[in-house]
Amino acid sequence: MRRVALVLALLLGVAACGLPSDGAPRQIADDKVPFELLGPSTTTPNTDVPGGANVRLYFLDGNPAELRAVNRSVPGRDPQTVLNELLKGVTDSDPSGITTAIPNDTQVVKTAEDGDTLVVTLNAALLTISDPGQKNAFGQLVYTITDLGVTGVRFRVLDAGGVEQDVSPSTDVGQKAGPLNRGDFAQLAPKS
Repeated sequence: MRRVALVLALLLGVAACGLPSDGAPRQIADDKVPFELLGPSTTTPNTDVPGGANVRLYFLDGNPAELRAVNRSVPGRDPQTVLNELLKGVTDSDPSGITTAIPNDTQVVKTAEDGDTLVVTLNAALLTISDPGQKNAFGQLVYTITDLGVTGVRFRVLDAGGVEQDVSPSTDVGQKAGPLNRGDFAQLAPKS
């Protein structure tokens, strides 16, 4: 009798902390899955950075060139982070046929707000190219920044002595001092 009672108690104990009685599959929290049971994924991973944002970066497409928005996931929507992502250039996951006019060695030194205008200080690499490349590069920068809700952009560069100098970038109507907006690069406007 004791054995029967012991077996029944053991069975009740196992049943009390065992599987659900309905037999339906249940989601297991990620942190509860033993590491050794994790295998390669057959799904596309989520590329969003926790606390990050999806933004649109503008690259060149076609001949004559027009701007084309490309979605990217970045750690934050602050202008310097977004511009740094743009400066990385075209990636393998971007649509085929797009290019960039921004030289590889271009760097954003800093960004600063001046009322409704964003002041972007760059190294001088962008000034080493001639038009139409320079106009296209500044168009990419202006479209990308204004997509963040900024109304105007003024550019500065560091000269050889490390002093910030105002720049008058090439636009649709020639060189223009800032603040610049999308209207200054209407010839590059995306068609779709």
